Amino acid sequence: MGGLSSLATTAIQALGVANSVIGTIDDYQNRSGNREYDQIQAQNNLAMQNAAEQAALQREQIRLSAEQAETQRRAALRRAVAKQRAAYGASGTGSGGGSAQAVLLGMFDESEEELNQRNALDALKTASVNQGYAQTQRINTLQLTQMRERDRLKNLSGTLGTLKDLGTIVF
Repeated sequence: MGGLSSLATTAIQALGVANSVIGTIDDYQNRSGNREYDQIQAQNNLAMQNAAEQAALQREQIRLSAEQAETQRRAALRRAVAKQRAAYGASGTGSGGGSAQAVLLGMFDESEEELNQRNALDALKTASVNQGYAQTQRINTLQLTQMRERDRLKNLSGTLGTLKDLGTIVF
């Protein structure tokens, strides 16, 4: 029985030392900022994922809006050409004459000019979305770099504190 109780006592002491070491390691992780850095990194990754999704959504909105505007432009152009041809037909002049063709070609040219302006505006909107995402990405990288540097400093102080704590446990 005596051997069993001394074995149990030794096991309890070993367990106590193991718990102290685990507590010290846990303390070290808290002091060195490892957990905080991991949490911030996870938050930044989530923020970047959200920003990427938002940017993609905005680009898709711009694309769909441009398609809808193009459809409306073509329909309006068809109506205007049909109206003009009907007006020429009603007045007795055909749409094949020189003046009539010039008017119709002028409508097409105006329509193309509107299309080019809208495409330029859509390109600016898309560039703005892309720039916003790139800026978010740069800020994210800067924050993580700053956090990493801060963690290096905390790590040094955490290591010193851990060595001090281990010194009190062992000695």
